[in-house]
Amino acid sequence: MNETTMKDHLIIPEVMGRLVEEAIGKKSALLPLATKDMSLSGTPGDTLKFPAFRYIGKAEEVAENGEISPGILTADTVSVTVKKYAKAVRITDEARLCGVGEPLAEAARQLAQSIDHAVDDALFERLKDAGYPRKYPVAALSSDAVADALTLFGEDLAGDKVLLTDAQGYAALRKDPAYIRASDLGQRMIMSGVVGEIWGCQILVSDKITEDPVTREKQYYILKPGALRLVSKTQTHLEVQREASHMRNTLFASKHCAAYLYDISRVAALCRFTGLEALPNDCGIKSVAKGAGKTALVIPEGMLAPSGLKWVYALDDIAADKGSFGTALTGTTDWQGNEALIATGGKIYLHALLVERDSMKPVKTLTLEVREG
Repeated sequence: MNETTMKDHLIIPEVMGRLVEEAIGKKSALLPLATKDMSLSGTPGDTLKFPAFRYIGKAEEVAENGEISPGILTADTVSVTVKKYAKAVRITDEARLCGVGEPLAEAARQLAQSIDHAVDDALFERLKDAGYPRKYPVAALSSDAVADALTLFGEDLAGDKVLLTDAQGYAALRKDPAYIRASDLGQRMIMSGVVGEIWGCQILVSDKITEDPVTREKQYYILKPGALRLVSKTQTHLEVQREASHMRNTLFASKHCAAYLYDISRVAALCRFTGLEALPNDCGIKSVAKGAGKTALVIPEGMLAPSGLKWVYALDDIAADKGSFGTALTGTTDWQGNEALIATGGKIYLHALLVERDSMKPVKTLTLEVREG
């Protein structure tokens, strides 16, 4: 009888680690669409800076023989923090040696799935960085709403696109005559999990599409491959801890990576406003002093009004936020830009509100102390 311990009796970390790495992404909606970057492997530090390209802006009407004003392709620098995603699973010797169904392979699959879920959540959070100009307000998800939202891509409509929706949104889309079933897509299917197509957007159903209780929005995303990036510091790492006293092994899997939004122009959001959001004071909107009795309302680029909405303001001595969701505003003035001077009239507070252009119903509100002098 051969009583020599052979390697097939043991758990080999290198082999298990490779199994986990190969399974990464198979249970993720966004990871297959993200550009994966290993160039920073071995680079010290946990806070990294990357370029993130910004849209050059809408084309302007130019008269015959008129001069075209060139836009500037800008690449802002964004800082992202590398995070560690980890999970462990414990296997007894009895389960490993006598279990049915290859418990080691199942452990690798579930460890990969666990990391997938964490990375997918991180990528999904980065979609929210696209900013207000990439939102297209809709009353509900529909075929017409998708067609209209695609105008945010301008003339760059060609190429693969994915629409992320919830089950209710999918139910509405698949009843439309423009809907194409997944079985009819054939080799055009971008990735597994696609359930159909509408206006050139392949549909993925995700439980992550929910109403945000803070922003009071529900967003359905259209994105092109390459909009997101996942920068990894290491391949998926796996360690095995042997506990002889219990005759068992614990497998620890970890991945160090950073997710960020690389190209905003490849993302559009069909946004359904569900309530009035009171913006925090540090959101980026400011009252800037412009001399005696004068101020300016400064709104950052990422918060400029989406299509169909506009910013308005009002001055008074009341600190409470203005506006009520679903009720038209009166007594406000249209915001004319960051350089426009606003006469304060001795008022203490400046109320800024994002409203529907036609109905004047507010969806965002913010109260600022007037800065003047």
